[in-house]
Amino acid sequence: MSDKHYEWARAEERALARYVQPEDLPDEFGWPRYINRLDLLQAEGPRGVAEQLYNVLRKRNLQYDLAPFHPRSTVAQLIRKPRTILDENTGTCLDLAVLFATMCLSCDLLPLLVIVEGHAFAGLSLTRTRLDNKKPPKALAWDRGKLDKLDILQSLIGQEYVFVECTGVAQSRSLVATFPEGRGRDGNGMFSFDRACEAGGEQLLQHARLVSDPAAPDKRAFLYALDIHDLQVHQGFEPVKEEAKGATTMSQKTEKNTGISIKSGRDTKIGGDVVQGDKVTTTTHTGDHISVGDITGSSGIAIGRGAQATVSSGPSAAELAKAFAEIYKQIEARPPDPNVDKEELKEDVRRIEQEVAKGDAANPSKVERWLKGLAKMAPDIFEVTAAALTGPLAAVSTVIRKVVEKAKTSTG
Repeated sequence: MSDKHYEWARAEERALARYVQPEDLPDEFGWPRYINRLDLLQAEGPRGVAEQLYNVLRKRNLQYDLAPFHPRSTVAQLIRKPRTILDENTGTCLDLAVLFATMCLSCDLLPLLVIVEGHAFAGLSLTRTRLDNKKPPKALAWDRGKLDKLDILQSLIGQEYVFVECTGVAQSRSLVATFPEGRGRDGNGMFSFDRACEAGGEQLLQHARLVSDPAAPDKRAFLYALDIHDLQVHQGFEPVKEEAKGATTMSQKTEKNTGISIKSGRDTKIGGDVVQGDKVTTTTHTGDHISVGDITGSSGIAIGRGAQATVSSGPSAAELAKAFAEIYKQIEARPPDPNVDKEELKEDVRRIEQEVAKGDAANPSKVERWLKGLAKMAPDIFEVTAAALTGPLAAVSTVIRKVVEKAKTSTG
């Protein structure tokens, strides 16, 4: 994670909640000090508080922009941090939705992040706050903080949740009127809060479809909604904490606790820590004296009494992105087909890519089902996808390789 951006791996859907970090908010995005928040909450409820936060952003005259370049854009996305949005005066739909959710959470509101195909916006509870202990309606429909049932979410609009088209705080005159974010902008190219809420509702009620439904030019596939508070507090997706400058290094911690010091040599990155050196030697202080030889190229290391190491290997993100980039090119190069839409093919291939990127945690049943569906729609794209997953550059798990072979056999 850089000083300017969060890096979100798209396959880790629930992990998006980690980047809603109130402590990262600059003062400029904080609650207006001249307004008593508790009085406003009592008088107008969560919606009134959210409107004030929306207007704080609107007054910044931000500009709508695209996501920063990322070399692995098919599997990961850079999200501008609040300070970066302030400094650059720009934001994408996801940047602004995460920022607005962060501001809501900082004021004890209960925000949602909603992800549809190619777009993101926010929502919040109208009846509950973080200080309440009430369960949300339709609680059993949620799967560990994530809801992928469009009809359930639609039924709660206006009763439990209001949805906010967060691009409305940014100036733009180029968004197409096919979708709600491109309609109803004022002379400055922005939305009022009321229009932003209308547009948020329209996104779900009029312009969202099930992933299994046929593609349509004015509809996006609904992917999921995330309950940020539940994910952070109950599901283990607490905000990411960056290592402070001057913090104790991994080797210093190890030396203090076990008497192991890690000495000079080539830099090796293990997890999120940079370990200097190929060799590990020890200086005994309060722990055991341990001598370990060259560990270059090791995939899992456990040193010390009772130490354990668990390694979960997955495909190289760079190799996977490169392989799937060729598949997307093949889809674009296909001649027009009245029975199969190119965007539909891309969507199915993207699902396979995201699932395979999970490595050993990938669900083989899903991959097999998607591959078989791809084989029926476009045998040519199925063939190149299967080749990409079983080729020499694809470091996918053995299970996924077997799934591909099974799909090839069953589809002839």
